[in-house]
Amino acid sequence: MTENLPETNKVTYWQPSAGETISGVIQGSDTFKNSLYDEQKTLLLQQDNGPVVNVALNRYLIHSLKRNNAALGDLVTVTFHGKEQKNNGRSFNRYTLLINKLTTL
Repeated sequence: MTENLPETNKVTYWQPSAGETISGVIQGSDTFKNSLYDEQKTLLLQQDNGPVVNVALNRYLIHSLKRNNAALGDLVTVTFHGKEQKNNGRSFNRYTLLINKLTTL
């Protein structure tokens, strides 16, 4: 899942609020340099109504995508539950991820 979307398509960035969900078909992935986070991995999702959305990935999402062998063409649903705090005081973004594998005939 290392292919990038052609640059001719307009890509928007998902900036969710707590409780927001996004679904789409995996079109590829990307990595970009960000001064705040150094390097950010993202997932490119094609939504039903057409737009391609760039979803920033955290460790949990990256691990879940790998564990489920996510591939181009799979349908993914990501829900952002909001910021939470660990017992040690560090905060993190809580997500859930569902994958519907591409079926071939």
